[in-house]
Amino acid sequence: LLSPGHAPEEALPAQPVSGTAAPPEEPAAAPQARFVISLLGDCTLSSSHYTNHFESLVGDDLQYPFSNVAEILQADDLTLANLECSFSEKRLESASEYAFCGQPKYAQSLALGGVECVSMGNNHTNDFGKTGVDDTAAALEQAGITGIQENQSACFDLRHDDGTSLRVGIYVLRHNGSAEQMKNGAASLREDGADIVIACMHAGAERIYVPTKRQIALAHAAIQGGADLVVGTHPHILQPAEAYQNGMILYSIGNFCFGGNRNPGDKDTVIAQLVVQADEDGISWSMEYIPCSISSTVGKNDYHPTPYAQDDAGYQR
Repeated sequence: LLSPGHAPEEALPAQPVSGTAAPPEEPAAAPQARFVISLLGDCTLSSSHYTNHFESLVGDDLQYPFSNVAEILQADDLTLANLECSFSEKRLESASEYAFCGQPKYAQSLALGGVECVSMGNNHTNDFGKTGVDDTAAALEQAGITGIQENQSACFDLRHDDGTSLRVGIYVLRHNGSAEQMKNGAASLREDGADIVIACMHAGAERIYVPTKRQIALAHAAIQGGADLVVGTHPHILQPAEAYQNGMILYSIGNFCFGGNRNPGDKDTVIAQLVVQADEDGISWSMEYIPCSISSTVGKNDYHPTPYAQDDAGYQR
């Protein structure tokens, strides 16, 4: 899918050339910039509130969680993940059956892996109240990561050495937010001059492979408001993508580095990449996907997302 695109120029017919004259020099092609934005699913750099299996395995090796994908994520222009845990030095308490509060040092794992931005608009964001949100934001800031809280947005001005630039706007819907908020959030970024608009939603049914009516309504509203891409999380598995109007919807991109489950039955995930081409005539974009497993081994989750080899059954699946 390319949007908003422009048709490629038609090739000129070959010109006859005499035996002595050199062919005319073709004009130099206008510079074209390629920007890559990587998108990751649920990242929970913590065990549940009552266990420590993630912490016991990872320990102080902060590079470990993303070490098998860091080369990919560090080579792009921006990486966005959904953060489905809190960070705090304190022992915070929660009434939620499943709550995840990790040590602030694990925010550094995101940064070491090449993640520059996380969405904070999911059903676990407020598990530990305002203190949990504030402590998480502080840990992310310390690690140099932009945390976009619910019903908020942020813009990133990406620049290359040749002077080309791209303004990327990201809106994060609050959990249980409305279609109107999705539409308005996308529209606001477009009005603010974003070249590319990404809308994030945390919706749907867990472990169900088809999007719900509500997911569809939220995503369509974002595209109608001007979003180019909608990125969904919450089901913990991959769901279909949909080309809608001039945009693309990824209803669920699954888990990624997920400390919340020691052995999920479905470990498939993906690094989804929005590839933007910018030239003097405007911008066009397309989607690319790198099939991955959330674990580097079968039979358990070792919190070590790893790309599938192309000849692997997981890659084909």
